Amino acid sequence: MRVAPGWSSVLPSAIVVLAVGMVSPSAQGPYGDESSCPPAAADEETPAASVGSGRPEGFGIQNEPSLLPPEEATWPGPAAWIPVEYRDEKPLSAPTPVFDAEPRPLPIAVASPPAASQPRSQALEMAAREADLHTRRAFELGGRRAWFAARAEFILALRTLAQALDRQRETTFHSRALAAALTALREAQDFLPGPSRLEADLDLAGLVAGHRTPALKQANLDRHTPLAACQGYLTFAQEQLAAAAGDEVAGAMALYGLGKLHAAMANQPGVADRSAPPKAVAFYQAALLVNRHHYMASNDLGVLLARAGRYEDARMALEHSVSLYSQSAGWHNLAVVYRQLGRLDLAGQAQRHWAAAVRAETARLGFNPTAPLPAVQWVDPKRLSPTAAVGPKRGFSAEDHAILLCQALGPAAPCAICGVDCSTCSWCKRSGWERMRAIAWQAYAQGEYVGHERTAHVPEYRLRVDDQLDMIYRVTREETAQPYRLNVGDEIRVESFTDSALNRDLLVQPDGTITLRLLGQVRATGRTVAQLRDDLERLYLKYYKVPAITVTPLRVNAKLEDLRAAVDRRQGIGGQSQLVRVTPEGTIALPAIGSVPAQGLTLAELQQELNERYRQEVEGIEVIPVLAQRAPRYVYVLGEVRNPGRFEMTGPTTAIQALSMAGGWNVGAHLRQVVVFRRGDDWRLLATMLDLRDALYGKQPCPPGEIWLSDSDVIIVPKHPILVADDFINLVFTRGIYGVVPATFAFNFAKLSTL
Repeated sequence: MRVAPGWSSVLPSAIVVLAVGMVSPSAQGPYGDESSCPPAAADEETPAASVGSGRPEGFGIQNEPSLLPPEEATWPGPAAWIPVEYRDEKPLSAPTPVFDAEPRPLPIAVASPPAASQPRSQALEMAAREADLHTRRAFELGGRRAWFAARAEFILALRTLAQALDRQRETTFHSRALAAALTALREAQDFLPGPSRLEADLDLAGLVAGHRTPALKQANLDRHTPLAACQGYLTFAQEQLAAAAGDEVAGAMALYGLGKLHAAMANQPGVADRSAPPKAVAFYQAALLVNRHHYMASNDLGVLLARAGRYEDARMALEHSVSLYSQSAGWHNLAVVYRQLGRLDLAGQAQRHWAAAVRAETARLGFNPTAPLPAVQWVDPKRLSPTAAVGPKRGFSAEDHAILLCQALGPAAPCAICGVDCSTCSWCKRSGWERMRAIAWQAYAQGEYVGHERTAHVPEYRLRVDDQLDMIYRVTREETAQPYRLNVGDEIRVESFTDSALNRDLLVQPDGTITLRLLGQVRATGRTVAQLRDDLERLYLKYYKVPAITVTPLRVNAKLEDLRAAVDRRQGIGGQSQLVRVTPEGTIALPAIGSVPAQGLTLAELQQELNERYRQEVEGIEVIPVLAQRAPRYVYVLGEVRNPGRFEMTGPTTAIQALSMAGGWNVGAHLRQVVVFRRGDDWRLLATMLDLRDALYGKQPCPPGEIWLSDSDVIIVPKHPILVADDFINLVFTRGIYGVVPATFAFNFAKLSTL
């Protein structure tokens, strides 16, 4: 197996992070050799994942693959190091199949490695690099719950590789295989019952005849159940996906991402899909068909099977994973599975392997990847940057740099103004007033108050709770790749050149049927116009030798018209739009697709996610989100300030600006120890201490404590130790002891002293 050079050199950090914390010094590389994984690069670029970061369980950018929940029972006591002995035991009891429609299992232990790669061309190498970029973006989108946009990026990565492979080998095999796989995945959902469709109502023969997937074209459908038919389609899709990716490692990573995505989508509100777990199994097994040494796909496949009660199958997948790449997550999962199978001896051995892997990862990363982060983190400013002021070498005099004001039409200050440009400062040394140079202050002459054309506040704005969005809907009128299938509410005309009495205009009824003369009710939903015509020709052969049926669509895409009617505001504010607000749970609700996660997404990412979701429901519509109103942002200032309270930030705000909004500081404020509290992404508490005294007293032009504030930051200006001591004396002595037992002294000078 030859690893694509582009994978190790261009692998994005967002994907490499999946392998962080799972490498032991003597472990074999994740793709079969030690040179195929660059752990050093991952350590340098990837921060530790935080506990409780708010990302959905089972997907996202994380330190390690999915973990099985620990068992309630205690682990065996410590013992000597014993290597795990893998045995082919029979399961204690027959596993209960939970994913009835899951594809045929892949025998991992005896799976054949992919065929030897052909010499790689430069075009294929560049395509692998481009696929890596799409995969990285997909993992980022999935980590922010943009499920459908992430799926589109994963598929785009596979499409890029398939086209590059076809170009190199001068064939269309890989592209056709990918198209067949995606079609099979889409058509497999037709065999799953829905809220208004029972298993007994499914017409297997009609569905298979109307599908493009050839998996069951020659099968005896009388012996097939809908779930068995779905399993056959997924097995076909699994094989076609592996064929489409060839032996490219980048393709295996994209397939692994699709599996992780569908495993995460299985129980998410608003996107619950019964076919998601079987599809995840198909994607994981396709990734292993492409690259047998993909330990992450093998691990996550084992986790998925174990959560479904398939412990024996999970054992095989997890053993295969840790044999390829020793990591703490795999050993933990294997120990849990061994305990479920009743093999306490093997569970203890796996637990000791887990402890050794954790020690190795701790030594390599510098921290324990399995330990939770502390609740409070105090950041000492002395460790980050010096807070001592760098005073001027000579006295600063305003007369040396006087500003000449005049009424001329030129700049307000004709002569150059001297100042300090903080861009020359470094984190380890701050410039003082001795670094004053001529600076172009008057960029606009008159009208200087408008300010410079500064760069944007943030490189990209990510939506947050209480942001208000204006959803603008547009009909695309673009040609679709798939033939249109009739839906409830569509209107068609059925004509016969043999018997004009059969001619009539029909409306597809809510039960998906149309009513015809001599035939009664005939199912029409899910059929294309051509398929419905063929069905009617076949049914009318009972009454006419040559029925000569013609089906003409009169009004189609009823779902699109219903959606347009739901968002039509032309009688109100005008246009086809809808105002929505991001809820406290970080979602928005839209017609036809329901609740959609929006928090943390950019407008472009949200637009991609919404259009992908709408494409699953109705074709021909595009939605464009526009930020109508931002959520308010506040900063809290208290302590030794004139007007403590909550202040709204209408723009980028610094610590000194927040003090000015609070009316300035009081006499006796300890400006060298201004404390700022902040909540992280996972609501953990962060704190830092600022030194603003020298800047506020004009002794330092580039203060290190003049930081940008974030929403909900709390600034505390404490009292100086002298005031603290004064308060203590006042509280204990003035109001305390002397307030309870007042001391009175009276002297009588006329009375003689006595012993």
